[in-house]
Amino acid sequence: MKNFKEKFCGFFKKYWKSMIKAVAIAAILAAIATIAYFILRALGFTTAEDYIALRDKLGGSIWFWVIIGLAQIAQVLFVPISNQIITVPLAVAFGASALSLLPVWITSWISIWIATIILYLIGRFGGEKILCWILGGDKEKVDLCTRWIARGWWFYPLGMLLPLPDDIVTVLAGTARYKWWFVVICSFFTRGIDTACSVWGFGFLTQYWWGWIVIAVGVIILIALTALFWRLQKRGKI
Repeated sequence: MKNFKEKFCGFFKKYWKSMIKAVAIAAILAAIATIAYFILRALGFTTAEDYIALRDKLGGSIWFWVIIGLAQIAQVLFVPISNQIITVPLAVAFGASALSLLPVWITSWISIWIATIILYLIGRFGGEKILCWILGGDKEKVDLCTRWIARGWWFYPLGMLLPLPDDIVTVLAGTARYKWWFVVICSFFTRGIDTACSVWGFGFLTQYWWGWIVIAVGVIILIALTALFWRLQKRGKI
């Protein structure tokens, strides 16, 4: 116990400045996310009733989907905890049939994918500077952190599908300087899968008992794939 306490105290003394800076950044991001969420809520972009009212107002106009797409991009950039704030209630609003959810899926897919590329660029050109500031300008530690993140390249596609703050995962991918084509292609397909699960999962499958079985099977498969990739990575095969 004494040895553990000494190690903990030594670690804290060594990294307390970096820890305070990291907490400060987290607090700022949380504040931005909270403000952005309430702005979206005030503008009427957070409930199924909001989208039904907007659809009735604009009818079948293309501007309805343009507004939805821009709102999707904004909430991904400024509320980096989840990209489902708009997708889920939008799917519920259009969940009359599986086919009626197709435009919801396509709009969500493309707009969230565009926002993902922007987040990657933010991490690519600004992430290392932030990391350098947190670590007190220690270039060696910054390089060590980015190399450590880069080693887990296989985790990026899984991180985009697992219930994680995938927007933050993308920023980290940019910070670690993942190949741009890898992120573009990987995010294109994973965003398609992710939004399809959200749209048809919440908008269609949850309406039926067998839909819950499909969702459960999908979760089990995802967990199994995560475990498989983890084992392969530990053995150095990927």
